[in-house]
Amino acid sequence: MFDAHFNSHERFDCPTASSFNNKTMRTLFRIQSRSRWSLVIGTVLLFGVLRLLRMNHTDRHWNTSPSATQSQSTVDVIKCSLNDAVNNISSSIPPTHRNFLMYKHCRTFSRLLSPTPCQNDLFLLLAVKSTAIQVDRRSALRNTWGKKGYVQGKNVKLLFLVGKSSDTIQGYPLQQVLEWESRQFGDILQWDFDDSFFNLTLKEIHFLKWFSLECRWAHYVFKGDDDVFVHTSNLVEYVKDNKPSEQLYAGNIMSGYPVRDKESKYFIPVEMYPNKPYPLYAGGGGYLMSNQTVLSLEVAASSIDLFPIDDVFVGLCLQKMNITLTHHSGFKTFGLKQGVTHFNPCIYRELMVVHKLNPTEMWTMWSLQQDPKLKCFRSRT
Repeated sequence: MFDAHFNSHERFDCPTASSFNNKTMRTLFRIQSRSRWSLVIGTVLLFGVLRLLRMNHTDRHWNTSPSATQSQSTVDVIKCSLNDAVNNISSSIPPTHRNFLMYKHCRTFSRLLSPTPCQNDLFLLLAVKSTAIQVDRRSALRNTWGKKGYVQGKNVKLLFLVGKSSDTIQGYPLQQVLEWESRQFGDILQWDFDDSFFNLTLKEIHFLKWFSLECRWAHYVFKGDDDVFVHTSNLVEYVKDNKPSEQLYAGNIMSGYPVRDKESKYFIPVEMYPNKPYPLYAGGGGYLMSNQTVLSLEVAASSIDLFPIDDVFVGLCLQKMNITLTHHSGFKTFGLKQGVTHFNPCIYRELMVVHKLNPTEMWTMWSLQQDPKLKCFRSRT
């Protein structure tokens, strides 16, 4: 079995300019020129879409169920009232946490947009958490490591998981952009809840339910953020000899205690979690699961109270499932350690996931990875 990893005792020498011939330098120049254009891809897409949306133009929709229609937001919204039983919440708890506690029983929301159906031979589903505003990130992923098609003869599908956003561009709602992307690419899965940090857990349970109903034959699922670089070929290589019917949950496995600093994004008051360690979980930047694990997660999640931090919520589900988690050093969900050249294609070629890259860096690293003239030399220190 292939085991992509970065050995801290090995040094990777990136090729110098003198090692390239003129033809290669011209190739890299074209690559870099192309990557600079990615800075304006998001803007061009936005204004092009908004211009199209001004027209009364009817286009096809990638909807897999009758409930996923344009008018669903007005005719099929599931109402959910606050839980009066928790009105005695301590006043010391911040408003965002109070709101979460009052509405955490609300677990079912309508679907707004659906992707193209999963094919019967789907091997790897790339499920990426995104938000409406990240148009440029989605564009970069569709054209780099998330490009649909076959990798090492295995069918790979990209899917973006989004909620509802009130953001606008030049006065136009970004929902219109998502609807255009859905028609154009068929890779948007959206639900009718606010896209916020605390609602990432809602995104998790809705994805699990969708998978169990509409994509349960996919062999493996990579789940991650839209600002990570993924070596898709390494993921396929790692699992191609495994059995999707066996449990697999692989990534950068970690634990820790709840953060009590109120200024932190990850603050959790003691009323929401006691003074004990969190269960083991993988860094949410990216992890890999087998079909069996995803289906088991869906069952476990249905009986676990929602928790504001989605990574920890998954950990609570895994704890109930009582399965073995696989730590893999190739999942760099906190980036590369200090002292390592951050943008070295020879290092990236040996890894699974690296966080975090902007769209231009994504394009550039992908282009370097595809360069047949790239030569890497491994030497031990």
